[in-house]
Amino acid sequence: MDAHNKKTIFLLSLLLFFIGFSVNAQAININVNNLLAKVEVSFSPRFGSFEEGSTFQVPILINTKGSSINGIDIRIKFDKDRLSVVNSTGGTSIIGVWVEPPQFDNAQGTAKYVGVVTGGITTEAGLIGTITFEARAPGDAVVSISPTSKILLNNGLGTEAETDFGMARYTILAKAPEGVQIYSETHPIQSEWYNNNSPVISWVKDPGVDGFSFVLDNKPNTIPDNIVDNSDTVKSFESLNDGLYYFHIKAKKGDIWGTTGNFLLRIDTTPPAEFRPQINYLLAAAVLTEKTLVSFFTTDNLSGVDHYEVGVIDKDQPPTESPVFLQTESPYLVPLTSNGKLQVIVRAIDRAGNVRDESIDARPPSSFLKLARDYPIYILIGIIILGFIILTLYSIFGHHVIHHARRLEDFVKRRKI
Repeated sequence: MDAHNKKTIFLLSLLLFFIGFSVNAQAININVNNLLAKVEVSFSPRFGSFEEGSTFQVPILINTKGSSINGIDIRIKFDKDRLSVVNSTGGTSIIGVWVEPPQFDNAQGTAKYVGVVTGGITTEAGLIGTITFEARAPGDAVVSISPTSKILLNNGLGTEAETDFGMARYTILAKAPEGVQIYSETHPIQSEWYNNNSPVISWVKDPGVDGFSFVLDNKPNTIPDNIVDNSDTVKSFESLNDGLYYFHIKAKKGDIWGTTGNFLLRIDTTPPAEFRPQINYLLAAAVLTEKTLVSFFTTDNLSGVDHYEVGVIDKDQPPTESPVFLQTESPYLVPLTSNGKLQVIVRAIDRAGNVRDESIDARPPSSFLKLARDYPIYILIGIIILGFIILTLYSIFGHHVIHHARRLEDFVKRRKI
């Protein structure tokens, strides 16, 4: 082999050596990068169950796996149909300088945290920020970190760290319906009595409610069974007996039954008990005021007597004439007339509005009362004269009567002996 060929072979061998070295070096570099630990960004907790309408906080944590980082640009996505952000805050975040304040957009279902960690940080559980979510609707809601997010190494070159971006899955549970809101146009106030024994009860149907279970009884704490009676919002009852009734109802939303709502009905269709007014002819009232007293009293077993009203009818008036009733108490002064044709009507009204009417005739005073009213001076003089006569007769005949009475007593005693 001549010198030229030997030189060519040497150069080819040298070239192959460098090529092989370069390939091996590149392979070694790739393997080293693959062996480097990746920075982790995650949510806490990663799983959980929350009731519809409740709020819960989700901290965003970073584990740098021994690397020093100084730049954070986190973009978060969440299920906007089942979750909404109430508050997105940095709080005690490791971020020292915010490039822009923490932001969120519930319409898009996004949030972001962008800032700088001055001096860099190496941490296993650094707090980037905290998101407060409200659970909006039942179902599974996913919260994730967009792959466009960046974590920068603290190497003065702004190098992006190899990062694992975590995700979380939260189960939103349907909220149990609260006590149903109940009302009644026929019996609106639960503390009052009504003389309508055919009540109509209505209630409010909240969104998402599938149906209702209800029962009417006389027990205050009954809980209806877990069988849907209907999905309507009104129920009427006919011809109930007098007494207290409780309407109990609960709502079903999905597979969950809510708490029981209660509504009290007070029914009294019976008027107060029968009674008889009484006329009291008092001498002083009849003589001096030309009035007499009417007294009255009755009871009511359920709602109780609320008040009395009195009306007076002059029988000489046409029968179509209606009396004027005045609320009053017993006894009631009734003016007297000379014709003796007054009728006093006493009306007892209970707390349910039931009415009991009883009446009595108010007659004029007797002949003596008329005389006393018309000639009071002569009556007084007559009384004085009568008293003088009685005293005179006693002074004249009194001692004779006593003397004869004693003699008669002695005679009777001797006869017995």
